[in-house]
Order: sequence, then structure tokens, then C-alpha cells
Amino acid sequence: MTRIGIIEDNIFLLKSFRDYLNSAEGMTVVFSCASMEEAKEQIELKQSLSPDIILLDIFLPGESGLEGIPYLKSKFPTAKIIMLTAYNEDGLIINCLKQGASGYALKTAQLSHLIDVINQTSRTGAFIDELSIGKVISNLQSKKESSFKDILTFREKEIVALVEKGYSYKQMSDTLFVTTYTINYHLKNIYKKLNIHSKSELLSKIMDESKG
Repeated sequence: MTRIGIIEDNIFLLKSFRDYLNSAEGMTVVFSCASMEEAKEQIELKQSLSPDIILLDIFLPGESGLEGIPYLKSKFPTAKIIMLTAYNEDGLIINCLKQGASGYALKTAQLSHLIDVINQTSRTGAFIDELSIGKVISNLQSKKESSFKDILTFREKEIVALVEKGYSYKQMSDTLFVTTYTINYHLKNIYKKLNIHSKSELLSKIMDESKG
């Protein structure tokens, strides 16, 4: 029996995935949550069995799926994490794989495709949607110079992009649907990684890179 965890903020999709997989032979959904925060609460309270496969949405309210990968890997070291998303971007795919995801599947596929995704991941340990394979290869073969953003998480890159646009803390929190406290927390992490101490230094770094 393959045990599956699902983290997806679209309630309709969450229910559809859960019901469909529970009805499939040899599969059972051990948890289904609409956010990383809800998943962490269930996991810490040990309200579910350990999953073999985790289907994880990238764009979640609050903590993103990309940011949640290290936590899930720490709790379930043997579980294979498959990112589910509607976005087929090479940088996004590579960042997910670097964080520890075992694969990447598009949510635009039919529900029956989920069975193939799970079975292939269980059998080979990995899955990349055929529409994404070319993008992964092109990214790995590209000779672009490295950017300071390469060491940032997806959410941190989102915040850097908003800083570049001149957004205030309030505007950033409204745009990303998080609190200003969360914005400040991420900015502190960004400053630490880049060895800087303020938004003005961050802007300077952004401008220096754009000139290069």
C-alpha cells in the first residue's frame, strides 16, 4: 500500500486528489492539508501515518511549498516529494529539485495522470513531467553567470523582487498574503545570507547585478 500526503491550497483540487487516490487500488491518503502550517500541526501531533509520497503545491498561503521541503524531508527522510504546480518555469523546477524534491508534475494534467506520477516515483525514485524535462536540461546546460539570488529561497526571491519595485512592508505583506512580521523575518534571513544589513544595501546589490 502506497501512503500519500497531499498539501494543496485549492480546496476543490485537494478534495478531488484525496477522493481519487483513496479510490485507487493500492493507494491511501494519510493526510491532506491546505497549507504548510496545517500540515505541520498534523505532523507534530502525529495525527497521520508517515507517507511514501508527498504531493506538494508550490504556491501556498503563508509558507510556500518550496520553503516547506526541508521540514518535510526532516520529518519523512524516505518520502519522495513531488511538486504540483501550474507553472512550468525552469528556475522554479531547479530550485525545487535543489531543495530536495524528487519530482515535478503539472496540475493541468488529468487526475488519472496522478497514478502514473506516483507509480513512477515509487518505482524509480523520481518524476519530471515530460513538458518540463527540456527546461531542466536547458537550465543545467546554460552558462549564465551565477546570481546572488541563487542562494535564496523562492519566497525570499519574491520579496527581493518586491523590494526592487519599491514596495513597503505593508504592500509586500498584502501582495504575498502574509504578515509584516513574516516579511521582516524573511528580510533578516536575506540580509544574513548576503552579508548586508538594510534594504538600501539590498537595493544597491540589485542595481549592481543589473548593471553587470
